[in-house]
Amino acid sequence: MRKVITLLAVVPWAWCVLVAALDRRHRLSLDDVEPLADGPLVSVIVPARDEERGVQAAIASLAAQEYGALEVIVVDDESTDATASEAGAAATDRVRIASGLPVPTGWVGKSWACHQGFELSRGEWLLFTDADIRHAPDTIGRALALVEARKVEGVTLLPLIETAGLVEQTIQPAAAVLIRSFVAPGPLVRSLRTPVAIAAGGFILVSRAAYEGVGGHEAMRHELVDDQMLAISLKKAGTPLALAGSGGRVRVRMYVGTRETLRGWRKNTSAGLGGSVAVAAVLAGSAVVSALAPTVALVRGPRLVGALGLALQVAARAASNEVCPTPRRTWPLFPAGALSLSVISLVSSTDRLRGGVVWRGRRYRPGTTSSGGQFESSC
Repeated sequence: MRKVITLLAVVPWAWCVLVAALDRRHRLSLDDVEPLADGPLVSVIVPARDEERGVQAAIASLAAQEYGALEVIVVDDESTDATASEAGAAATDRVRIASGLPVPTGWVGKSWACHQGFELSRGEWLLFTDADIRHAPDTIGRALALVEARKVEGVTLLPLIETAGLVEQTIQPAAAVLIRSFVAPGPLVRSLRTPVAIAAGGFILVSRAAYEGVGGHEAMRHELVDDQMLAISLKKAGTPLALAGSGGRVRVRMYVGTRETLRGWRKNTSAGLGGSVAVAAVLAGSAVVSALAPTVALVRGPRLVGALGLALQVAARAASNEVCPTPRRTWPLFPAGALSLSVISLVSSTDRLRGGVVWRGRRYRPGTTSSGGQFESSC
């Protein structure tokens, strides 16, 4: 048992530190290029459901882009709040507010909204972004310059994740580390020999040709985690998204407060674990044990291994500060954040047995296909 604890206390967290180091070495960034002032038309598609809190600032930041050839299409996805009027308050002649149609059977709401936005778009390039994302004025111009320089069909930008309060500052950095290290490790994402891919849903710029080539959101209409599935599809088709840092130009506060943070990650992990309930539970349970292993080793021995494991956990947390900055005094809370996410994952693995995931007033029930990540919606 001590050997198992030793392995779990050190190996996963050493891997996190190694991945972070390799990512720094191969990092792309908007800072690497100068922004384009004009060029092909870019259609920005913003699905929005019950986003009255942040949508005005998001749309204002898009309307203020320095890049010239731009249209912004906001699809109000049957919001029950003032999303449409808040978006309209920031609208200019570049912005169109469209009322989304009811979600058809077999579609997830966000994918349906993205599909409707695509149907209305005219651009050679498509930018899918969220209704709570704020963009610096030179963001789109730089993103286009980057895809031109790299000769790729698309790029996804890592946003700077803003936090406030102890719970957000504990859980959000841990999520950034675990996703980068275990969901989509950089070395596997960059390798064309693996199917592993990742996209940050807050900023996915893709050529129309590549998007249509994989069937767009219609081909992934069941998927609750549509951004990752789009990235996987594009990579399989030989047109992978480049992954780049935004240099702080793309910002978001994903969740506000304890309840929203816990509910948001419960939804994300339920969809992200995939597979059967049993497989999801085993994966989540393993994550709980790995998160606890350094502390257990520190208390029960071998203590040197426990201390090393905790040091590696904090080092992994420190490496993620460029994506999710928090005060240094919160860095030692990383083990608690990793444990919290692991427990949330374990709880969410049973949601499939209790009727599925509820998000933004809609229930998403597990589908009957072979893909565990597919869901059927019911309002």
